[in-house]
This record gives sequence, C-alpha cells and structure tokens, in this order.
Amino acid sequence: MLPDVLNLDVRYIALGSLYLVLGMIMGLVMGIRQDFTFVPVHAHINLVGFTAHCLFGLVYRAWPRLQQGALARLQFWLFVPGTPLLLVGIGVAIKTNNPVLAATGSLLLILGALVFLLLVWSNLVRRSNTP
Repeated sequence: MLPDVLNLDVRYIALGSLYLVLGMIMGLVMGIRQDFTFVPVHAHINLVGFTAHCLFGLVYRAWPRLQQGALARLQFWLFVPGTPLLLVGIGVAIKTNNPVLAATGSLLLILGALVFLLLVWSNLVRRSNTP
C-alpha cells in the first residue's frame, strides 16, 4: 500500500532538475552542430519538463495538503509519463510526420493539468472564499 503522501513535491523538483540538464545539453549539442531541427523538442523539454515539473513541486511544497490523496497521485501519474511521450513524440513527428505519440503525450499532460486545476480550485480557491 502506498502512503498517502508520496513526497510529490520532491519527486517533481528532482524530475524538473533532470529535464533542465537534459534541455541544456540538447541546446548545447544543437548549437555545436548548427542543426536546429529539434528545437521544438528542446523548447518542450525546458517548458514542460523543467518549468512545469518544478512549478508543480513548488506548489505542492507550499501547500502540502494538495499532494494528499488519490487526485494528487493521479495527476502525477498522468503528467510524469505524459512528458517523455510528448517529447519523444515531437521528435518522431518531426522525422516521420506521424504525430500520434505526441498527441498521446499531450492528452496525458492536459488531463494531468486539469486534475491539478481541480486540486488547486477545490483546496485553495474555494476554501479561501468560504467564511
């Protein structure tokens, strides 16, 4: 049985830090080669991989109650696997003109973002408006 709190904040920040380094290395390699074919992958590694993961982690750290319960775990398990599917899928789409993998990853990310919105809305926004 998994504990109710899985330290999602730490996991998200660790993953985001990994994506930061991967994105920087990819940018460096593209610059050295002067081949910018995969700039969309590089941009999404930095935006979705680094920025979104770290922001989720920081929000979960600031409001620990958000990471408690099944919805937080669902959000994590939608967003975390969706990210590499999107990133690899963008690369595949660039090379083969087949966007199926990127679309699948995007769908998981959107669902994860919607669950996060639900968590924020129900735990922060709605609670701050109740007397």
